[in-house]
Amino acid sequence: MDYLETILRSFPLDIGSTKRLYLREPAQDTRLYEVDVTKSPILDSIEARVYLIDTPSGRRIACHPHLVADELSDLCLEAATELVLSLKELELMSDNSGILHILRGGLGYRVDKVLSQLPVINIRTQYRKDGYRAHSDDSRMIEVTYSDYHQTNFDSLIIPDTYATGRSVEAALQHMFDLGLSVENVIIYGFVAAPGVERVYNLLAEHGVRMYVFAICDVSQLYANNYDMPLYGLDEHLYNQEGVIKPLGSIVALETLRDMIPHYVPGMDQPGDWSERHTHLFNGYNNESGDIQGHLRKSIELMESLDELNNKQPWYTDDIHDLTQKEIENCRKVL
Repeated sequence: MDYLETILRSFPLDIGSTKRLYLREPAQDTRLYEVDVTKSPILDSIEARVYLIDTPSGRRIACHPHLVADELSDLCLEAATELVLSLKELELMSDNSGILHILRGGLGYRVDKVLSQLPVINIRTQYRKDGYRAHSDDSRMIEVTYSDYHQTNFDSLIIPDTYATGRSVEAALQHMFDLGLSVENVIIYGFVAAPGVERVYNLLAEHGVRMYVFAICDVSQLYANNYDMPLYGLDEHLYNQEGVIKPLGSIVALETLRDMIPHYVPGMDQPGDWSERHTHLFNGYNNESGDIQGHLRKSIELMESLDELNNKQPWYTDDIHDLTQKEIENCRKVL
């Protein structure tokens, strides 16, 4: 049996809801797919346009947690450039567009560097009790601690961020709506999980705002910890807490999945500890570097735990062992 078929049989991957769009402007090695949200078993029915933007740089970021600092920043800039070309061709940009950064991680996606002519809003949201790989799904546990928001009217607002539960963006947007925000379209971009899409959509629908999603490579399911966002794999957190084996998958195009399988450690969180992978992130008052060493150590620990879990599964192969050990070694070298 072909290994791709084995993965498709072993995990709840939705490849049937994706349809490739052929655009003129993005590079030839960029692939854009639209998701039929009425057919996907992973997304609850929402009236939004959902796209998957598959770039070589996006796949590398998702598969390789050892990519950090300047190397990661360059890849993010490449991916953002392809996003902007797609937005322009789909006519989702106007002179009255803006960018919302959720501090600190939103800046890491580098969209503002490609669209340097647009105004940027900076809002910091912070979890009061949550920690690394331990997020609740309670919006009362998050608050806005910094905001420079003042403009109230946009045609389109682009929000580059990591969308796990979507609580940070929900809190930032609610803050802006409370201060009089008027916007026709919201464009969310980054690593995206289905619960995050649904949460932001529900808020925007209350205000009559159209939502467009541009997910890097896939729209994932979410670990039980409301944090990790795998392409596919077992919920390592749930297994360690309760001994339960739960396969997770994503909405992903077949071509994207085929290209990522040889490089992706099953179950690995694709964005990783996103803010901590970067340097020179604005925190509302000054620039600071993320805890890159901490991200690398945590990535090593997670991959070691995943390999211990994965190697007991019937779909585990020598190739998975080798790519896992290679990525662990890459993280150690960078560390």
